[in-house]
Parts: sequence; C-alpha cells; structure tokens
Amino acid sequence: MIDKNIFRGYDIRGIYPEDLNEESAELIGKGFASSMKRAGETHIIVGRDVRLSSDVLFKALTKGILETGMNIINIGVCMTPMTYFAREFFHVKPSIMITASHNPKEYNGFKMCGLGSDTIFGEEIQELRKLIEREDFEESNQLGTMEDRDIREDYLSYITNRVKLGDRKLKVAVDCGSGVASLYIKEFLEKLGVEYCLTCCEADGNFPIHHPDPSQEKNMLEFEKFVVENHCDIGIAFDGDADRVICIDEKGKILFGDEFMIVVWRDLMPKHPNAEGILDVKCTQSLYEEIAKLGGKPRFVKVGSPFIKNEIRENNLIFAGEYAGHIYFNDEYFGFDDSFYSAARILKILSNTDKPMSMLLDGVKRYVGTPEQFVKVSDERKVEVVEKVRDDFVNQGYEVISVDGARVLFDNGWGLVRCSNTEPKLTIKAEADTKEHVEEIMKKIESTIEKYK
Repeated sequence: MIDKNIFRGYDIRGIYPEDLNEESAELIGKGFASSMKRAGETHIIVGRDVRLSSDVLFKALTKGILETGMNIINIGVCMTPMTYFAREFFHVKPSIMITASHNPKEYNGFKMCGLGSDTIFGEEIQELRKLIEREDFEESNQLGTMEDRDIREDYLSYITNRVKLGDRKLKVAVDCGSGVASLYIKEFLEKLGVEYCLTCCEADGNFPIHHPDPSQEKNMLEFEKFVVENHCDIGIAFDGDADRVICIDEKGKILFGDEFMIVVWRDLMPKHPNAEGILDVKCTQSLYEEIAKLGGKPRFVKVGSPFIKNEIRENNLIFAGEYAGHIYFNDEYFGFDDSFYSAARILKILSNTDKPMSMLLDGVKRYVGTPEQFVKVSDERKVEVVEKVRDDFVNQGYEVISVDGARVLFDNGWGLVRCSNTEPKLTIKAEADTKEHVEEIMKKIESTIEKYK
C-alpha cells in the first residue's frame, strides 16, 4: 500500500518515514521507470538534495528503477535546477529530483520530469499513483546500470559564460538557508566576479538557523540586517533545493518574486514590446499594473511551477515568475525555474546601472500587503472548503478571480484563499490601499473560512 495523499498537485511529497519511506520510494521508482520504459526511454536522471532522508530514499528509489531494467544517470547531491539542466545537457527526458523544496526538515519527496518539456503534474501524477496501486510494473531479467556524472562545472560555466555583468562592481550578500545551494554558491559568485558575504551557507539538512523558505519574511529578518550591516548592494536568498530566489535591497527591504519581476520586466519589455506577462494569484496588483503600463499584456494564472512552465511552453512566453520566488527566463535560457540563473540576471541588471537596488522600483504604485498566512485543513477537505468560500463571496456579489482558489476583489483591494499544493493547509493573503482596509479584508476572508472549516 502507498499513501495516496503524498501524490500532490505537482510533485510527490510527505513526512519521512510516516507518509513516505523506503518501501514507497522503491515503488515510485518502479512505477515511474515502468512508464518511461514503455514510452521507449532507456535512462532516468536522478539527483538529490541535502535533506537527512535523501540518501536512504535515493537507495530505495534507484533500486526500484534498476529492477525494471532502466538505466540511471546519477548526478549526485545537487540543486533542483541542475536536474532540469541535465535533461538538456544529456538529451535525456526523464528525471527525478529527491527533495521537499522549502518544507520542514521532516518532509521529503520527488519532483519528476517525463517525456514533456517540464515537470509532470496534475493528472499525470495521479496516473502514476494508479499504476503503482495496480502493481503494473515492468520486469527485466537484467538490472539496469547506474552511471555517476558530475555536471557541476558544466552547469556553472553555462550560466556564467552567458550572463556577463556590467562594469559596476557589486558586493552581494547570500543566504542559502543551509540548503543545497551552499555547496555551489562560492564557485558561482567567483565565476561571476562579484564580492560576496555569506550566511547560512553551510549545507545541513537540519536547517538549524532558519526554515529554508525565503518567501516567508520571518525567515529573512536576520538576513535583512546582515545585508545592511555588511554594506552590500543586494542580498540574495535561496530555498532548500535552490529553485527559488528572493532579493533584499541595500536598505534591508525584502523584494518578493512579484517585485523581482517588476525589475526584470522593466528591463525586458523595451526589447519585447507587447509581451504577455503572466502572474500567479498571490502576486501584488502593482505587478499587474506595471506590466500593463509598460505595454505588456498581464494575465493571472495558477500558482505552481509546473503550471507556469506549461504556460511558457504553450504560449512561447519570454519570461514569467511567481510570488514565492520561482523565476523563469525563456528569452536567453531554457524556461525553467533556476535560482542561480535568475540571480545572475538580476545582478546583470544592477551592475549596468548606477542606481541602488531600492531605486529600481521607483514609480511603482505601492499597496499594503499581508504576508502569506496559513490555515490548517486536511488534504481531504481543503478543496471543498475553498469552493464553499468562493461560492459564498460570489453569492454576496463580489467579483472573484477563480483560476486558482478565490482571489476576491473588494473596492479597496483583494483577498485570496487557495489550497496549498504541497501541505494540508490553505494559503490566505490580502492587499489593499491602506493598512485598515487590508485588515478588514483579511477578517472577511478568515471569518468566511471559519464558516466552512
């Protein structure tokens, strides 16, 4: 038996060893390898992060893969974007990254890419679950092979040879959240040619200094001070598996992914007039307005890396991003979320101007926003609760953007409730023109959730 709740919206994720253990990892390896073998593939790329359970899950997962006769390209302990890069570098489609991204240390999971351009999600993940439950596995008289390949130099050089910084010499502060970026950050910054100050850059799966989610400002409070105290031009923070990036300006103010996107769109739009700019439902209204002001075409989409990448592929978008810090460049890169490449691009913008980082957002209309907040609701009930909340606001006559949960539009702002794709909880957030109005909106969102929770 395997816990169906670990098969989430766009990856497999659960608490080790209660929800996800060696037995389930082996079954997932067998199931994924079986589906890829039937599709005519012969190899699967496998990488893993520094979580405490990643090594044991790697052994179990790869055992399941090899038993089907499929071969493994083992790229070792790496960042999630390196598995995506390896797919391009080796011209191999299937890949599995063992990681739980920004989740607490007791979690682990698998991000998988199949025959398409990017991560499998939604129904594909559920089809994999069904295959495993049927025990519909490929059998082989001969075990597959496992080849160890080190792509460190190829990956770092690919980025730094293509993103050349301007003449301005930058001093950069970095917080790796004790995650896997810690193993690569010094070489990366040295190749870019910047001065740097590092904190939380010793890899440790216990994440002893702070939770490895930089999109939560409570985790960044000490880093904000660190940037200012070390007189840095910019601070850059990575999450646990380094597919997300968050910036801090020279004054210690955090720039979430949506503000990061404003800076990039101001640089890109003159080169790509009338470009379509997508933004997830957690993003500030400022981003929507700025894309329109620059002559672009803004549009809301679902939160989640696979959904965004699917939009990029289907609509040939040049750039996209998410509030949580997933940033996707498709103009001069591969279109997947790569925090190191995104960091290089923001440093390129900053190094080609005399303005401080804080001034790169001059002229943007500001709103008062809450941080993301969470309401615990079981995986079995969270979809139902969100639907009832959405319908309640619609029945009250509010306009609701429902591409992902409910982004409820009020006279002075908006409030959001949506299901987490990775944990048993709801995400809520609000933004308005004043502190008083944003507090009013949050109370309406919270009280409506309570009616149905």
